[in-house]
Amino acid sequence: MRGRHGVLLVLAAAWLAGGAARAARVAGDAPHAGPHELASGRLYVPFGAGGEADGSARNLQRSAARAAQGPALDVLYLTAESGAAASRAVKDAAPDGRTLLLARVGNVAIMPALSPRTAVPFSDFTVLAVLDQAPLVCAVRSGSSIGSMRELLAAIAAAPGRLRYSTAGPGTLQSLAVRYLLALSGLPDTAARPVHLGQGTLASQALLDGEVDFSCNNARSVIPLVQTGALRALMTTAQGRLKALPQLQNAAELGLRDMQQLQGWSALLGPAGMPPEAVARWRVILAQVAADPQWQAGTEALGALPRIREIQDPALYLRQQAGFYQRLVTMLGAKP
Repeated sequence: MRGRHGVLLVLAAAWLAGGAARAARVAGDAPHAGPHELASGRLYVPFGAGGEADGSARNLQRSAARAAQGPALDVLYLTAESGAAASRAVKDAAPDGRTLLLARVGNVAIMPALSPRTAVPFSDFTVLAVLDQAPLVCAVRSGSSIGSMRELLAAIAAAPGRLRYSTAGPGTLQSLAVRYLLALSGLPDTAARPVHLGQGTLASQALLDGEVDFSCNNARSVIPLVQTGALRALMTTAQGRLKALPQLQNAAELGLRDMQQLQGWSALLGPAGMPPEAVARWRVILAQVAADPQWQAGTEALGALPRIREIQDPALYLRQQAGFYQRLVTMLGAKP
């Protein structure tokens, strides 16, 4: 376990009597909250402090604190088994809405496809919301002779096995993205060589240092380096254009539409079987979070896009993502 145990996520006003009354109107017959429902809870984060999951949790914490005063959720970093330990801790908890998971694409969509015996699939949870989506940005160093995605693919095809790309590790979003890019372009998996660094920030640093030739990494790690002129962006997997890089083409514009499936995201999950009143309480506060301009700005500062309002059926979205990665892992032969 790593990180700062003092990070707090404040529960919604819906946990208080007034919020419970509003939730009751949403849920139908939900009773007012009693004292036992005001106990502190826990939010499990499956990856370490300082990363995208931590940033999403902190942003949610600040917005929830602005929305209401009430008991706190202690944020617990449980990183073992690529996040599977955090997933199990929430899966096995009482379904009262006081133990939640800050889920990421890696631990509830990709890992179940790679290691079904170890990982916990999203279907074992109550899905409350998709909080944000963080597209990837493929980039090269600014001094590279490669000026576009088409030129990059042509360079890979011209010298198979010569160009190297950095990732956060085998089976991560960055690794699968490049492997899928090669497959969609009719190139073999061995056409470019991976260099696995363990963290997304290290993957960007390796590109800066000239240890690799290109990388498809989280927008948060790439955009500031593009804006300072250190890196040259070639493509994003965003749906539409990025506000921070409005001239950058997306994958669909380059004929690589399916690449838009590859985005980082955060979701808020609880144990399966949460009662309707507990779900309704959280959806009341999540609606307040979605309308909070500071939460929206904080999400964009993370290189992500707010999605609580936009993805109105979060369970369907997670089911589609799980199916996509099952197919992708099978197609690439990526299981260890």
